[in-house]
Amino acid sequence: MKGAAISLAGVAAVGLVGCSKSTAAPVEEGISWDHETDIIIVGLGGAGAAAAYEAGAAGADVIALELAAEPGGSTNICGGLVNIGGGNALQKAAGFEDSVDNYYNFLVKAVGLGADEEQIRVFAEKSPELYTWLTETIGVKFKPGYSPKWPDPVNMEAGLTCTGDEFSNDYADVSIAIPRTGWVEGEGIPQGALTGQKNGSGFFQPLLRAVKAMSNIHIMAETAGEELIYDQDKQRVLGVKAKQGEKAITVKARKAVILTAGGFAINKDMMKNYCPAYSGTPALGTRGDNGVGIKMGQAVGADTRNMHSAYTTLSVSSYLSQASGAGGPLSQGILVSQFGTRFIAEDHYYSYTPDYMLQNHYRAKYNPSYAIIDSQILADIPEASLEKFKSFISAEANSIEELAKKLGTPEGALENTLNFYNAGAAKGKDVVFNKQTKYMTPITKAPFYALTVKPSTSTFTTGGLRINTDCQVISSISGQPIAGLYSAGRNASNVMAQQYGGSGISVATCFVFGRIAGQKAAAETSWV
Repeated sequence: MKGAAISLAGVAAVGLVGCSKSTAAPVEEGISWDHETDIIIVGLGGAGAAAAYEAGAAGADVIALELAAEPGGSTNICGGLVNIGGGNALQKAAGFEDSVDNYYNFLVKAVGLGADEEQIRVFAEKSPELYTWLTETIGVKFKPGYSPKWPDPVNMEAGLTCTGDEFSNDYADVSIAIPRTGWVEGEGIPQGALTGQKNGSGFFQPLLRAVKAMSNIHIMAETAGEELIYDQDKQRVLGVKAKQGEKAITVKARKAVILTAGGFAINKDMMKNYCPAYSGTPALGTRGDNGVGIKMGQAVGADTRNMHSAYTTLSVSSYLSQASGAGGPLSQGILVSQFGTRFIAEDHYYSYTPDYMLQNHYRAKYNPSYAIIDSQILADIPEASLEKFKSFISAEANSIEELAKKLGTPEGALENTLNFYNAGAAKGKDVVFNKQTKYMTPITKAPFYALTVKPSTSTFTTGGLRINTDCQVISSISGQPIAGLYSAGRNASNVMAQQYGGSGISVATCFVFGRIAGQKAAAETSWV
């Protein structure tokens, strides 16, 4: 079947991991290999390049199969943010003292249900080292300085900012608020989607140069990994079946295969099956995010985790967050459902809010919702973006009662919601959703405006193959590692769970777990 391990003429069909051993000839004896190496990497984005670098540095021969003409994947075209905590030089230079435990405690709560605490612990412990590796070994350049949360003046030239929920009151009981997102200097085209020159090429291109400088790493571009070759007798993965143009090839991995082919955001069938709440939202990624890497693992019995989880944004995200940093003018307003009631603290990370809207829409009519502001908040919108901001305004009125009629919310609901909110704002306290006091601005100055808010701008998936802390892929049958198979990046499920932990965390997990996968795979003993 398509996606299963290879079966050749005269050789027994390959079964799933954990089944009884075959008495037929081993699969390896019936294969004519086109290429042979120690490590095969399927997908050369951030995780794949990190894995290739570490495996190559350990002396292993590496073949990297890349679907596209140029490596990079989503990492190369992202906004150029990487979430690094635990107490690194960038934080210390800006006057912040973080710790591994502080970062760990925040992440466990931030990612929500389904958190893998062992993976998060490893990630937090490796985070300070990641900054050192990126800057001193790979040559990545971070901007100096710190850009504070809105409404303080945003410093677009700063390298440290807050792009998650670190400063939300919801985390005060487990973690001290510390900024953790580093912005890198980009290397021109392609531009990041969010931050212009601060884009993913700033960390991917130096890494790619380091990979290409190693003579023991061979990149096979425009080569799509399709199937794993698994031997039931040896009980291990032997290699990969791939396609170069129209030519089918087989590549032997003497030590291991590392799957780093991306998520499944552009695979409509997989989105409907695993992420129905997000199905139909525009995908954020590349054609490599087609789910093939995940299916390759599943075909040899790999387990999966958190396949229902994804990241998405709001139509008004840029006004809830200023220049990708936490906080923005709309944080002072209120978000209400079609019933005219608040449902969340408006200062939450801008991915957390659309997640909530999508997952609860069918019972509470959250999609679309409305941001309610007054003329005082409107005056805080920067002149450069005012015209675009006004395009989201769906209703304007001189009273809340009139605004409610235009929106069609139940009689009295919006008025009651706003009266209660304003009473709390006057005291500087949100007794319902615990929004930060700095954003508790009374909404009283006419005219009043409603902006249509939809969770529809971009989506990528965060679930994938289940791995252990060594990045070995786990069998759904035995619960043990599948010999010769590793995974990292969005191909695997690692730190993220019910929610996304903050901008730049996907890139950071690609680097951390990609490095681990490369190191561990290179340390394997050859089966040949």
